[in-house]
Amino acid sequence: MTPARLHLVTDHPDATDAPPASGGPLWDVPVPLTGPSAAPPPFPVDVFPRWLGDMVTGVARFTQTDPAMAGTLAVAVLSACAGGRLEVEPVGGWREPVNVFAAVIAGPGERKSPVHRAMTAPLFAAQSTLGEAMRPRIAEAAALRDIADRQAEQAKAQAAKASDPGKRDEAAAEAVAAAIAAEAITVPGLPRLIVDDATPEALIGLMAANGGRMAIISDEGGIFDTLAGRYSGAPNLDPYLKGHAGQPMSNERQTREGASVDKPALTVCVMAQPTVLRKFGGNADLAGRGLPARFLFALPRSLAGYRLVDTEPVPEQVTAGYRNRVHDLAATLAEWEDPAVVTLTPEAGRVRLAAAQEVEAQLRPGGTLHDMREWGNKLSGATLRLAGLLHVAHHPADAWRRPIDADRMTDAVRLAEFFAAHYRAALTTIGSDAAMENTRYVLGVLTTKGMTTFTRRELHRRVSRRLPKSDEVSAVLAELAALGWVRNGPDGRYELHPRAVAEVPDSVDTLTTAPDADVSAAQTTREGVNGVR
Repeated sequence: MTPARLHLVTDHPDATDAPPASGGPLWDVPVPLTGPSAAPPPFPVDVFPRWLGDMVTGVARFTQTDPAMAGTLAVAVLSACAGGRLEVEPVGGWREPVNVFAAVIAGPGERKSPVHRAMTAPLFAAQSTLGEAMRPRIAEAAALRDIADRQAEQAKAQAAKASDPGKRDEAAAEAVAAAIAAEAITVPGLPRLIVDDATPEALIGLMAANGGRMAIISDEGGIFDTLAGRYSGAPNLDPYLKGHAGQPMSNERQTREGASVDKPALTVCVMAQPTVLRKFGGNADLAGRGLPARFLFALPRSLAGYRLVDTEPVPEQVTAGYRNRVHDLAATLAEWEDPAVVTLTPEAGRVRLAAAQEVEAQLRPGGTLHDMREWGNKLSGATLRLAGLLHVAHHPADAWRRPIDADRMTDAVRLAEFFAAHYRAALTTIGSDAAMENTRYVLGVLTTKGMTTFTRRELHRRVSRRLPKSDEVSAVLAELAALGWVRNGPDGRYELHPRAVAEVPDSVDTLTTAPDADVSAAQTTREGVNGVR
């Protein structure tokens, strides 16, 4: 062995000095498994005002979930309330809407539905309130339309019966006028603030009927399947692309008259499993049109295995405060027709400028955003959207009458940094496959169980629930051997690289910290919900 090679093995900063247990030849440095070098940061709950932060923390404690799950949903709920009704103007000529796209990625059994139900309940309540207020107007318009339709039919019949040419022309003109008058009476539908899913064509109609606004907030990933073309070979992405940017859109195919929206504002928040994310993020057509890059991803850690069985519910005063504020905010802003424009204080403007300059610098080769430029190019705009939403949360009664201050802009920058780190982790999930996940899993089993030497059959007994077939185990062992993590010993048993067993066995892969199948950022979950991560 050359001195240079010996240096790589024994003096590498992450290598172990322990000699091989078998007394065999020295090991080469193994190839790291693909994954981020650090776990994504925790959700900064303190960017919210107390009424909202307490709700996020309370829901997280009660459901025993990472606050990132409820926190991201809180951002989406604010977007559903204020989207299309508020715009941020950082400088003259630039107005940024505040509606956002978000996605929470968590494995099965991670209690996404209870968190979704708790955080979105006030939106459905506000939708019911608006519906009850609209019912008398709907009934009145329906009655007037029915009367006008009957009058138009009668006028048409009289015109058809007229035998005198002069009277026939006069009757025809009256019939046409009656038909036009009837057509002018529009019967409104029940107002909608939030839906669970909708086809792109139906979505345009929903937005057209609700002032250009709509929120899709779902605890399932069905919308990702729709966008990836599961139900249509070439789905219409315009409602999403233009609904995010606020560009005019129409759909002449839906009805004879078509539906159009001059200034759409679409909010999307999807709670999906990692497998769904891979299909969505790995779709070349969607990526080519920039749809995944419009999403703010959150990958909450899994607390499974360390959750408390019985937990106290969210205190009633916290639930009531959240319910009342979101309900009133959603119901009030839903009645607006034109968005309010808020500016930044001079101090907030300086915070924004410094953050935008840093983003631009990190987009350069070697920068932290260079490898995710498709998302980083939108980060400054996303930060402004988050600033507008936090501004509304802190001033729900009069946010539209005051500028955004430096504290809210600073909080928005912190929240944007959270989403940037989690987007980077999402890219790892998108790029991984089942074979690599199995490789990480098996390496984690070998490490945590201290299996420094083992046979294939011994390993198979340990991993048989996940890898029931012997050829699956053999394939993983071949991959680990190719990467240098295991090798065949002189006695026919496999040996595990000492660099693996020298680490503290707290994660699936203690050397290349990466999200596991539950997208838990490969973190230990022994601390409490709000503990240091």
